Amino acid sequence: MLSDFLKKNIKSQASYVEYGYGQVEPNHLSAQRTAQIYAQLPADSKIDVLEQGQFVKYDYASGLVNFTGKGEWMLVYNETKLYRENQIDCEFAMRKDDYQARIYSPFGYGVDKDGNPTANGDEAFDRQSRYYNGVDSDGNTSTTINEKKFNYDDVTAGPDMYELHYNEDPFHIVGPYKEKKMPEGTTMVPRVFKTNVGDIYTTNTVNETTLAVGDILTPQAKDGILAKAGAEGADMQWQVVKVYTMPDHQKGVKVMRIK
Repeated sequence: MLSDFLKKNIKSQASYVEYGYGQVEPNHLSAQRTAQIYAQLPADSKIDVLEQGQFVKYDYASGLVNFTGKGEWMLVYNETKLYRENQIDCEFAMRKDDYQARIYSPFGYGVDKDGNPTANGDEAFDRQSRYYNGVDSDGNTSTTINEKKFNYDDVTAGPDMYELHYNEDPFHIVGPYKEKKMPEGTTMVPRVFKTNVGDIYTTNTVNETTLAVGDILTPQAKDGILAKAGAEGADMQWQVVKVYTMPDHQKGVKVMRIK
């Protein structure tokens, strides 16, 4: 059965999820009216997977989405993107290996033709990596200019459970780029929602095995997933207001922000 297949191949970070990844069904999210939706910062390089319904810090001061920045927690709610027939929503999560939000260059803008850093726009030179899977046709993983070594980026995902055979270097693009390269190791830019007291949504992205109406939840510092631990004294509180199911019939809960 599909559920058994997904249990075998996908492991959610949230223990309330039965199979696949965590999900979000927006019942009443104020950000959809206030436009407090943010998607301009890359996720910290230490984050490999962001599931729908996790919470993160939109740490503008450091230029990253992470779990450690100042300010309140923001809800991860990305556009669900699935490209094969018969896939269901729980198969989607933002996985680092699937995203390459960067310029395809081992340099980044701001070096001269000899590979030295320069602030002079007339001297700046960009060279784009032709090799999407991190190696060139001779198996080299870097190029050297004037004794300076620049690594090729590996920007293709490996085979997954649906498509075991495909070309990881489908085409080459060559051209000048002037965009600033993203912070080292960052590849994905999540969409996050500012929530307010009174917001309601349905989810199974909770790190609990059992839940009851009235339970108080709060995002956990280590991963931003809702759980009971520390909830009573937390600045952000979500109350379980209904225990029922997700659209795919997994168990789920409706939660309302009360603080």
